[in-house]
Amino acid sequence: MCGIAGIVALDHPGWEYEPSVTAMLAAMAHRGPDDEGMLVSGPAALGHKRLSIIDLSDAGRQPMRHGHLIVTYNGEVYNYLEIRKELEGLGHRFETATDTEVILHAWAHWGEACLERFTGMWAFALLDEQEGVLFCARDPFGIKPFYYLHEDGRFAFASEIKALLTLIPPRADEDSLLDYLVLGLTDHSERTFFREIRQLLPGRILSLRLWDGSLRGRSYYDLACLPRRERSSVEFQESLQRSVILHLRSDVPVGTCLSGGLDSSVVAALAAAANRENGNDRFSAVTARSEATETDETPYAKRVAEHAGLDWHVAAPIYADFAAHLDRCLHIQEEPVGGPSVFLQYWVMKTAREAGLKVMLDGQGGDETLLGYERYYIAFFLHLLKRGRPASAVREFALAVRHSRMSLGWFLASSAYFASAALRRGVMLGRVPFLREELAERPARAIPEMTAEYFNLEKMQASELQVRQLPHLLRYEDRNSMAFSIEARVPFIEKACVEAALDLDPEDKIRNGYTKYPLRLLAARILPAEIAWRRDKIGFEAPEELWLERHREVMEREVRGSAILKGICRRDPEFRTLKREIRWRLYNVAVWERLFGVAA
Repeated sequence: MCGIAGIVALDHPGWEYEPSVTAMLAAMAHRGPDDEGMLVSGPAALGHKRLSIIDLSDAGRQPMRHGHLIVTYNGEVYNYLEIRKELEGLGHRFETATDTEVILHAWAHWGEACLERFTGMWAFALLDEQEGVLFCARDPFGIKPFYYLHEDGRFAFASEIKALLTLIPPRADEDSLLDYLVLGLTDHSERTFFREIRQLLPGRILSLRLWDGSLRGRSYYDLACLPRRERSSVEFQESLQRSVILHLRSDVPVGTCLSGGLDSSVVAALAAAANRENGNDRFSAVTARSEATETDETPYAKRVAEHAGLDWHVAAPIYADFAAHLDRCLHIQEEPVGGPSVFLQYWVMKTAREAGLKVMLDGQGGDETLLGYERYYIAFFLHLLKRGRPASAVREFALAVRHSRMSLGWFLASSAYFASAALRRGVMLGRVPFLREELAERPARAIPEMTAEYFNLEKMQASELQVRQLPHLLRYEDRNSMAFSIEARVPFIEKACVEAALDLDPEDKIRNGYTKYPLRLLAARILPAEIAWRRDKIGFEAPEELWLERHREVMEREVRGSAILKGICRRDPEFRTLKREIRWRLYNVAVWERLFGVAA
């Protein structure tokens, strides 16, 4: 886990770009406090900040060269030992014990096709001096970030936006602001909140030809294009168990985030068991305690910690911590976030670092792969009706009311909302009456497409995994962990594990009214029943009502001072009359504007 940066001076071969790359790396010092490197080749300068996880010796220093190939790389290829063994059988010889060198040799042997062999998370830039091409690649689900700009005769890239802001003045991207304020969307397209800066989307590769500056992008992994085959719940469970074991590969201490919910509890129990089998010390877990009883899951987490024999740490931020540290948390995130719960994750990572942990597992992705959210019930019942099984739909509905937080009233209201583009449009625009009408209409054009997804479970899951849901959660995970020089790993979001989950029949994922049924069956074998068959789900949820009410005057004052909001609003927002989520969005935009000095 590291920070990468680089510049290709396409029109200025004599330009002194090394100081610029040095400044970019300094802006990401938290991502790699263990080592730093830079390598210049022709018009390209590649830089690296290292967080040492695999092969802690100086042999792991980056950028790393193998013949005419140079790479600067952020992430982990967990199956690097298996790939290395295969390459050695093909005649390759290695000088280090790193996965970085495996990437270089794999590229030398298979070219871009090596990406299909990797299991893990990565964002890297690889310079082929012989071909005169810079290749930039991001893992299939975008676990690791990659941002770039391409203008004025130069191409620059980095792991974080703030590094690129050392090169250009920050200007707001109006479309991204409107998508966020009206639809609540972030991280869903190539655009960022900064006008000139783009992100490389998950599962894509960019090729920059150094001799003419042309940039070509293509997808090498797309869930929508994968062939489907029948899988069993047992196959998924075995895939998850293998993934957790792979994610424990490390030369530094590993722990896990433990909310007390199903996903993180299963990961914690599997990891603790594998850790014991390897003869290691007690496995560590960190839980967030909420100030509000209704959002506090520590009793569940304590039960898991006792059952699995975990070394348990509790992060317990109060409002004073939230108020004092929120600016740093939001600055670390670089772009507006969906809600204040991101702060609890931030505090968990802070506590993990204080406990001496350098790698943390997390349960991100279980809901998106196994139909874990209540909103999936609607599409599931439609799925049963389309299969000509109305009796099964009625039975599953009755059991879902018993085994989840879903009620008849919620189901009827949500069905009407998600199924009707007109109703959804009216509700969304009704929440932002302060926006200039012609601006609010722009993001509203996406509502029919969003509505149509709820009638097709497969499309809905693919969209949430690669566009509308998981990308922003992974951004929170990356920034919060790296703020404290911690590598975050997400075993559910491993290619084979995701594919095994998506290949399950929907009736295997939701059964007897329970979501994530295969995972519950696994949990029932390794965890207490009250964890395996919980009706509710909370996660690291902040005491939102308590904190935001106490923070209301600060928020209102910040919003009133925003020049960007004044430019897109037809009148001042009547803050006290707005929904809490809209207040938060407005506040986030205003704080983001101030922290980064953004011009409209």
